[in-house]
Amino acid sequence: MTLWMLIGFAAITAFAFRALPFAFKNTTALTRTEGSFYRFVSYSAQAMLGVIIYDTAFARLDGPSLMQQFQILDALKLLLLVGTFVVVARTRKILPGFFASLLIYVLAFVYLNN
Repeated sequence: MTLWMLIGFAAITAFAFRALPFAFKNTTALTRTEGSFYRFVSYSAQAMLGVIIYDTAFARLDGPSLMQQFQILDALKLLLLVGTFVVVARTRKILPGFFASLLIYVLAFVYLNN
């Protein structure tokens, strides 16, 4: 597979997952929030967000490379990601968990690099 085929496939699938809900907006597939189609579309968006967060947090390292170069700051990142997930899942509010984790990370980063 060439690079352009990969880019094209990624663009088509990203567009499809964003356009599919509009194409089926009046059908029962999306009006039933407990249905499998509705969950599939919402999970795909969450998975894309997870990829973006992982790439940002760990500098696009794959699993084996991350384990070889694992540092204490990486462990903190993992703990903060899990902690933020738990806080957001319990409180249903994103910003308090995000800002608390950001503050903890910045303080730890400054402490470890000074």
